[in-house]
Amino acid sequence: MGISLIYAILFLSVVFILGIALLINSLKRKSVISFLISIVLMSPMILISSTNYIDEVSISKKDIISDLKHLDINLTDDFKIKENTVTGMPERIQDTELEISTNDKHRIIEIAKNGFNSIPFKKKKELNVDLSSIKNEISYVRYPDFYAIEIYKDIDHYPTRIILTIYRKGNILKYQRIED
Repeated sequence: MGISLIYAILFLSVVFILGIALLINSLKRKSVISFLISIVLMSPMILISSTNYIDEVSISKKDIISDLKHLDINLTDDFKIKENTVTGMPERIQDTELEISTNDKHRIIEIAKNGFNSIPFKKKKELNVDLSSIKNEISYVRYPDFYAIEIYKDIDHYPTRIILTIYRKGNILKYQRIED
C-alpha cells in the first residue's frame, strides 16, 4: 500500500500544479471555463489536505458515544467535548478530551477496577506495552493515578485501537482512536 500511496500523492501533486498553472492562465485571459477546470483539478488535493481539519471540527457526541460502546462503556450523564485533534494520513490518530460527570467517572473507574483481565502497573512507561494484541478483547489497566481501557478491533473495515484513559483526580476522560 505504501508505494501506491506515494504514486497517488505524486499524481495528485502534478494535477494540482497543472490546476494552478491553468488558474493563472485563466485569470490572465478572463476565461470562465478554464477557471472552472482549474478548480476541479485542484479540489482533490485541497480536500485531502483538509480531511483532518474537517474531522476535528465535525466530531459529535454521537460519534463519541459509538466509540465508547466498543469498550462497553455508556455515559449516562451529559458530557462536554473539551478538545479534539486528528493527525496522520493514512494512519489516522484521533485524541479527544471530554469533561464528564462525577457519577460517570466513578462508574468507569469501577469498570476498570473490576474488569475480568484487569492488570495493575506501577509505572506510566509501561502503558506503551501492547495490551490488546487479541482482536475484540478489552484490556483493563490500573495505574496509581489513572486507569486505562483498551480494545483492538475492526471498525468500519479498518483495524482500530481505542485507548480510554481516566484519571482519579478531575473529571477528564481522554480517549485515543488509532486507525491503522
